[in-house]
Amino acid sequence: MILVGQFDSPFVRRVAIALHHYGHPFERRVLSVFKDFDAMLAVNPMGKVPALILDDGETLFDSRAIIDYLDESAPSERRLAPVQQPDRRRVLQVEVVGITLAEKIYERGIENSRRAPGTSDPAWRTRLERQIASICAWLEARLEGDWFFDGGFSRADLAVAVAMQYLERVLPTAESTTRYPRLQAHRLRCERRAAFANVQDNRAEALNSGWNPEA
Repeated sequence: MILVGQFDSPFVRRVAIALHHYGHPFERRVLSVFKDFDAMLAVNPMGKVPALILDDGETLFDSRAIIDYLDESAPSERRLAPVQQPDRRRVLQVEVVGITLAEKIYERGIENSRRAPGTSDPAWRTRLERQIASICAWLEARLEGDWFFDGGFSRADLAVAVAMQYLERVLPTAESTTRYPRLQAHRLRCERRAAFANVQDNRAEALNSGWNPEA
C-alpha cells in the first residue's frame, strides 16, 4: 500500500499510526496539498490528504474512511472500535471530536499563514481558538483513566492523541499541564506505543512545502 501525504498533517499521521498498529507494511508518497496541488488532484479529486492506494490499485480518501476499512479488515483482537452498540457509538463520538480538534487547529493555521496580507479576520481566529479550548475542555472532562474507554486503546485515543501532538507543535501555549493535565498525560502515554514512535511529526516537511502554521 502507498500512503500519500506529509507527516506534519495530523490526518496523514493518524492513518500511518493505524497502519503500524494493524501491522500493514506501506510506502509513502510525500506530496503537499500546497506545493504539489496538481499532483494531489491527480490522486484525490478533492486535492486533500491522506489518500491510501491499496495493493489492487483502488484509492481510499479521508482518514475516517481509511481507518474504517483497516479496522473492519483487521483481526478482532487488533480492532480499535467495538462492533456492538452503544460502545461503538461512544468510541466514534470521541474520535470525531478529536478529529474536529485537529481540523480547527489546521483552520487556525490557514488564518495565520495562508490568507493574503490584511485579509485574515481576527474575530474568526478568536472563534477558532474558542472552539479549540472548548473541545479540549470537553475531552479533558471525559478522560478519567489511562484510556477514554475501559476496553483499552481505541480509535478515540488515536484521534485525540494525534490532535494534541499537533496542538503541542503549532499552539503550545494552549496545551499545558495546568490547563489539560489529563490530555497531556494521555498524549505522552500514546507516544510510548510503538505505532506512534514509528510516525514522528515532521515539521521539516511542512516548511519544505511552504506551510508554517506557527507563524
